[in-house]
Amino acid sequence: MKAGIFAHNLSLLPLLALIACGSGKTKTATSVAKPQIVFEGPGVPGTVSVQELSTANLNGSDIVPITDDGLNKFLAHFSPDGSRLVYTKFLSGHFGDVAPADDIFSYDFDTAAETRLTTHGNGFQAAWSPDGQQIAFGTYDGVAGFYLMNSDGTGQKLIAHPSGALDDLAWFDIAWSSDNWIYFVVKQNTNNCFKVRLDKIRPDGASRTQVTDGGPNCTPPNMEPYGDADPGISADGQTVYSSRGLSPLPADPKQTLRHLYAYSSGAYTPGKVETDLSIATKPDCTVGVPKGSPDGKQILVFLFCPDDEPHVGVTLTDIAGSSWTFIATGFGPDWNPAAQP
Repeated sequence: MKAGIFAHNLSLLPLLALIACGSGKTKTATSVAKPQIVFEGPGVPGTVSVQELSTANLNGSDIVPITDDGLNKFLAHFSPDGSRLVYTKFLSGHFGDVAPADDIFSYDFDTAAETRLTTHGNGFQAAWSPDGQQIAFGTYDGVAGFYLMNSDGTGQKLIAHPSGALDDLAWFDIAWSSDNWIYFVVKQNTNNCFKVRLDKIRPDGASRTQVTDGGPNCTPPNMEPYGDADPGISADGQTVYSSRGLSPLPADPKQTLRHLYAYSSGAYTPGKVETDLSIATKPDCTVGVPKGSPDGKQILVFLFCPDDEPHVGVTLTDIAGSSWTFIATGFGPDWNPAAQP
């Protein structure tokens, strides 16, 4: 299993199938000039369909599907200049399947063309370098670790991989910060406590540093792992946002409640300050895939509040977590650095 921390026991698959749906014809670059965000959607509540990519504005206007080939897409990210996307594409299966076939693809807004960048059949969760010249991505079979490649897919090389020790079992969820660190999720099972934490390394595989310990709670049997997932890094590289698994979801004890957490990007030490930014008046809301804005003032997330359907999906909040604005039904949002409000 590899497709992000949500996939470890498939607990959110029915929810993701509900909200990460979409359709529509591929559009030319002129019809999606300077979209502000990209996400998987739009979704149609009550249906199950292929997860396609769409762009939109922050107010939910001008939703434009840009892919429509009948194959599932996952976690698209804008290049630093806003001209391209990189994402995981499932050639068979979908997010959460035990044995899908998937690789890294890019989409060029100038040509409206898609390019396959990897041919491993197991490439996932790509992230751009700060200068847009390289892409980091993961694999989950063979030598399961992180690779770098040029932005055109050439020059692929392994940079690092987990040791397989109990405190370093597997890696997921890549993010590349503006100050040139690659952040990732580490699965661990030490002292009979299964959870996930965040680490970071340099692009050459050096200077590995633990950033969080995943919180105090150990994962019960058959639950999605507790701890930190989906790191999103602030524009200045100083703050990390994560989706932290805490406990069973009150509305469905088979699912994991996840809150939006913020903490410094520095090394973990006992007692490190961690701030829960989730909605204080709605503690049973689950937050996923946070992404800090290029201006450092806002965060895009996936938000699921059991009492707020059909407003489930892409949501905007400020860095204090004091206001929450629904944008569109969907999953996995990311900012376009070239198109700010």
